[in-house]
Amino acid sequence: MMNKESFPDHWNLIKLGNKDYFERLGGGTPRRSNEDYWNGNIKWLTNNEAKDNIINKVSDTSEYITKKGLDNSSTKLIPKESVILSCTASIGKVVINQTEIATNQQFNSFICNKEKIIPKFLAYYFLTIKSELEKLAGKTTFLHLTVKNLEKIEVPVPPRNEQKEILAKLDELFLSLEVIDKLQQEAEGIGENVMSAVISNVLNLNEIFKKNNIPKNWKIKSIKEVIEYSSDSLDPIDYPNKKFNYLGLKNIESNSGQIIDLEKTNGKEIKSRKREFNDTNILYGKLRPYLNKVAVPDFNGICSTDILVLKAKKIVIKEYIYYYLLSKYIVDKTTELMSGTNLPRIRKNDFMNLKIAIPPKVTQKKIINKLDQIKSSVDFIIKQHETRDELLEKLPQSILKKAFADEL
Repeated sequence: MMNKESFPDHWNLIKLGNKDYFERLGGGTPRRSNEDYWNGNIKWLTNNEAKDNIINKVSDTSEYITKKGLDNSSTKLIPKESVILSCTASIGKVVINQTEIATNQQFNSFICNKEKIIPKFLAYYFLTIKSELEKLAGKTTFLHLTVKNLEKIEVPVPPRNEQKEILAKLDELFLSLEVIDKLQQEAEGIGENVMSAVISNVLNLNEIFKKNNIPKNWKIKSIKEVIEYSSDSLDPIDYPNKKFNYLGLKNIESNSGQIIDLEKTNGKEIKSRKREFNDTNILYGKLRPYLNKVAVPDFNGICSTDILVLKAKKIVIKEYIYYYLLSKYIVDKTTELMSGTNLPRIRKNDFMNLKIAIPPKVTQKKIINKLDQIKSSVDFIIKQHETRDELLEKLPQSILKKAFADEL
């Protein structure tokens, strides 16, 4: 738990048993005896519906309580806008309910004196001390955190205006995490389609193309209007002892644009003609376009003919094209248009006729900078965390601990 030295001097350290701050600690109000009330007029909260590591706002849980609940003596009602903490088996899940709900002894509830402590502030604090709560829980058949133990827990409470400022920062940060989490789920796992989903989100491509809501000063053009296609090629066998930077589709990582495992290759070892490229080009893999292979090389070389060699015209910045081609919008469109059964490809003409949303160059630069920052964060997350669960376990804890040390 936190000690006085870990937060500002003007904050108060308040025990959960302090009735000036918390009007009720423990269960809910006595259950009602009217069967009609229990039979379809109130929601039932279970531990499965509360989530780890985030505040779960419950306004419409999955099932209505029925007469069966009436027969359960441990059933209790919890007033709306309570802070609800799971205290049995799975310790430390936090819920703020938007309507009156029913539950059982798996949870304890806290009704805050809102003049002194904002409920969401308490809820965020519970998330910071999840591991400490687990240590406090006594174990019989399973972990259980008693009201007696809860009353001893101390909460650092700043003035109410500072609580609001901290909550505003936390809400913003956790909203970003929720967006990333949602995008990760859409992408079926961290590192697979995260960036392509993020790019479509940042560029608001669904709004632009599905709803025809084009931002002011943006232009809709075809790719062929803003990109030049290069057909320059050579036959490496004509240079048998020359070492080439030979880039195949296997050397472009899906969704990330990273060039991987590239080795110098003698011309005599490379079969058939290849496309030439340099550091002004964008490379796009037309074979199995759903693999989303796009790269911006910083060197000269040759590549497979299944890679389109492109160059941005003056109207558009190269890096903007790179990010645009990585977007989920383009992945979906090229996947729809690909032809062939065993080796499906997007035809060059179909690709060049795709639509692209072009903002002014000043806006392009801002978008590129924003996506560069996001890409760095995603790359860091992928490198540091093997699974989404690890990310959601560690990153929120780091954010919360800084908040309650007044370091945000």
